[in-house]
Amino acid sequence: MSTDSIPMLRLVKAPIATVVLVTLWLILTSASYYWNQIIISQSTEKTIQAKGLSGKRMVDILLRWTTQHQQIYVPISEHNPENPYLKTANKNLIREDGKKFTQISVGRMLEQLNESFLDPSFSLSLISLKPLNPKNEVKGWQKKVLTDQLSPTNDFKKIINNQFHYFSSFVANDSCFSCHEKSQLEPNNTLGGLVITYDISELIEQEKPLHRQNLMIHIVIFLLMTSVSLLSLNSIRRLVRQLEFEKVNRDLIIEEKTAILKEEIQQHKEVRSALQRYSTHDPLTEIRNRRYLLESLKNELKRYQRYKSDFSLLLIDLDHFRQINDKYGNECGDIVLKAFAESVKESLRESDTFARYDGEEFAIIATNTKIDSALRFAEKLVNHVNKETVTYKGYDIELSISIGVTAPSLLNKLSSEQLLTSADDALNTAKVRGRNCAIRAN
Repeated sequence: MSTDSIPMLRLVKAPIATVVLVTLWLILTSASYYWNQIIISQSTEKTIQAKGLSGKRMVDILLRWTTQHQQIYVPISEHNPENPYLKTANKNLIREDGKKFTQISVGRMLEQLNESFLDPSFSLSLISLKPLNPKNEVKGWQKKVLTDQLSPTNDFKKIINNQFHYFSSFVANDSCFSCHEKSQLEPNNTLGGLVITYDISELIEQEKPLHRQNLMIHIVIFLLMTSVSLLSLNSIRRLVRQLEFEKVNRDLIIEEKTAILKEEIQQHKEVRSALQRYSTHDPLTEIRNRRYLLESLKNELKRYQRYKSDFSLLLIDLDHFRQINDKYGNECGDIVLKAFAESVKESLRESDTFARYDGEEFAIIATNTKIDSALRFAEKLVNHVNKETVTYKGYDIELSISIGVTAPSLLNKLSSEQLLTSADDALNTAKVRGRNCAIRAN
């Protein structure tokens, strides 16, 4: 199986795999970076809100303590003058030593607390839609917060120019009526809001290194993971190339072995074909051999016995062939035998069987041929061969043959041996009569 047929390996080999890998890690590290940025920002925001909530709780404790004691008095001074807007029965008191005290409002108490804080960026104040002092009437966006966005169950938070503003509702109760008239508010209605304001620049500055660290950490992670992934990808690519190289080598070896095997198989086929041919053909003249002739005779005799299908046997001998061998040599004898075989094949039918019987003796099985027709064919064959001349090293060698003709209809006992004996007797008779003739068996 080719690696190109496997989608994953095909993707690994493609140049775009590097881009996909880098893009993947960029997306993952970017997502992680932004998620951590959000967490850092949320942590800072929670810290900011926690500081505001702590201020609110402190003020709640002070207000609870104040309402429990109903009034708060301070010495009258230039810094703490009498409040003309405060309408209470015992607004001013004189101590036994003659020192004068005046009652202050909760808002003024918070102002003095602000003055006592060591952190000038942190401030506490009360705002109201119906303040005792009309000059303290809230305006702008703070009024909108009191009107639309603040309730006893809903606090409001806002950051403006690195200033965190925390608004918490201030609900009227019975203790408030000591200073405020009932016409101004009703119990459990929102009298105003507690505002805690402080500078968050320091917290924001503290947050910046965390963001930088987060960025550097994710850059390092991105570079590290990308490098490791690219090295792994290159290792996988080398492995794939090695596997492909090994596969190519295996394929070449298999092809080579297959070619050798095919060649050996072809050689075996050729050898087997040659052996099969040699088992039925004469290697010199390339016509049928004695073995095939005898097998064919048996088959023809069986057909004759079953269907009475006539056939004839011609036994042929090259006249004076031994003299040709003795005079011109065996090489000339072989040439004469080949030339004779080629000459005879020209006169045969496809159904006839022509075979080398022994040495210079040949045989023809003429199928569907009665003895008289076979004799006429033999005489024509004698005349045909007489016209053949073989030239060897400047010598012209004339050929002649003797033929003995027989048929199964002439025999008392049907067998291949009897048929060959009958044809051989007729051939010997032809030789006795001077050769170069065809004789029929008796």
